[in-house]
Amino acid sequence: MGEPREPENVALGRAVRSLRKEAGLTQEELAERAQIRVEKLRHIEAGAIDAQWGTLRHLAYALETDLADLFRLAEFDYTEDQQQDQGGHGRNEQ
Repeated sequence: MGEPREPENVALGRAVRSLRKEAGLTQEELAERAQIRVEKLRHIEAGAIDAQWGTLRHLAYALETDLADLFRLAEFDYTEDQQQDQGGHGRNEQ
């Protein structure tokens, strides 16, 4: 876990966390709904692991969204981070 996190995983984790909070769910509640271990959800939200396709599908279903929306949100987050790294106006500079 001490290895650098992949930016795509971090963006996906932020998207999951954002949707979870928007739904008013705790990590424990979402993990139960998605039928995954809460530890796995914590690692996904932290961007520390590559989530498997099936896990993401379960999470999207539990969040009452679809994979396309989950990935769109993650892509938006990833793009903002890339712009910020290149001196543009990302999330923290607006």
